[in-house]
Amino acid sequence: MKLELTPEVKQTIQSAISFLTGSDRRLFMASVVAQLSRGGQRLAEQELGWNRDLIRKGLHELSSGMTCVDAFSSRGRKCWEERFPELIKDIREICDSHSQTDPTFRTTRLYRRLTAPEVRRQLLEYRGYLPDQIPKERSMRDLLSKLGYYPRKVVKSKPKRKIKETNAIFNQVHEVNKQADTDPDTIRISIDTKAVVAIGDLSRGGKSRQGEETQDHDFAPEEKLTPFGVFRPDTSETWLYFTSGPVTADFMVDRLQELWPGLKKTVILHIPWS
Repeated sequence: MKLELTPEVKQTIQSAISFLTGSDRRLFMASVVAQLSRGGQRLAEQELGWNRDLIRKGLHELSSGMTCVDAFSSRGRKCWEERFPELIKDIREICDSHSQTDPTFRTTRLYRRLTAPEVRRQLLEYRGYLPDQIPKERSMRDLLSKLGYYPRKVVKSKPKRKIKETNAIFNQVHEVNKQADTDPDTIRISIDTKAVVAIGDLSRGGKSRQGEETQDHDFAPEEKLTPFGVFRPDTSETWLYFTSGPVTADFMVDRLQELWPGLKKTVILHIPWS
């Protein structure tokens, strides 16, 4: 009996085939074409949009009773590791010298300090690869993660806040300070510099020691100054200085030379005052 492809029949066939895959789909297509009799392959191609090569494969399976195994895993483009094993070796050599393990040793992950563009640059400049022989930046990031190199900043080790010699060190400092305070020929001072301060009508995170009118957005500061202070513990005197440049050793010495004429008059020193 010849099958008639009415609109209702075509809709039913298309609905049924949408639930099938692989060899089951091909066998169903072959059984439908077999019922269309002569010219069934051409008619199925025109009316149902089926591929004739796929239909022939299904008819062969239907007549022989043998099922062709689909090798879906062998299709498509192979990954970089399979196509270019030497490239993977070079990437590992580059990353291994710039990677470190988790300092807590809780995982076996390796954290790289190199970015994907930097790895590409080293491959091009030092390994002799051409631009079309290595992955692009985004693919390189994915490949590095796949190889076990993760872009994360970690410290090699956390510094200890206190060691067994800490108390002895501070006891020695206190002893030296006491000797300096009792020595009439010695002036003990403390010097320090702080973080750069931006000058202007800035919000400063909404914190202020006193009420100030500021702008609702922090624009470019008028100037940036670095504070430098000198403190004399025995008299609690403090001197503050500000510089628009870095606080160098020369800057510190210049400030101490400015203070020296006044400081040396307060103690008995065996050096000339002038």
